[in-house]
Amino acid sequence: MGMQADIEEFARIADITPRKGEVLAWDDSSVEVGIRLPADYRAFIDAFGGGDLYGRLGVNTPWPLGDPPAGVTALRALLNDAIETNEILRGLRDSYPAAFPFAFYPEPGGLLAWGGGIGGDLCFWLTEAHDPDAWPVVVWDKAEWRRYDMGMVALLIRALTKGDPFIADLVAPEPDLPVWNPRL
Repeated sequence: MGMQADIEEFARIADITPRKGEVLAWDDSSVEVGIRLPADYRAFIDAFGGGDLYGRLGVNTPWPLGDPPAGVTALRALLNDAIETNEILRGLRDSYPAAFPFAFYPEPGGLLAWGGGIGGDLCFWLTEAHDPDAWPVVVWDKAEWRRYDMGMVALLIRALTKGDPFIADLVAPEPDLPVWNPRL
């Protein structure tokens, strides 16, 4: 599926309508902070904002979303949060190198967090390619690392459709709960 098809499929599965209106100034913000995030992530955030799946897997979001001129500040804060997480993981990697086989952003080709679960699971992009749209997703459940050669939205769809038990556990679908819980 393409990026727009993934957004539409997520909306169908979650039974929500993508929002319309102002979006973050992604291009200007990316130039200012020095990194461009994948197009599917940007489209997802523009369409659905921040939130979580079944109250379990949160998608990290630049904030405030409703204030496009604040894009640089919002994106910088998002990256700073990811860098703080990565500092902790680098410390763990120093102590347990076999358990942490990846570099962590801002190290070249390092993992950059885009989401996390209530059990401490983390979802990353592997920033090894020059083109962020080619970044695969890596999921860590504190015991195992798994690489997925797909974008973030495709991974969320796969988790929601139980296409992979490892990532389906991240969202643990419950029929009585809404799929997408927006952060207001």
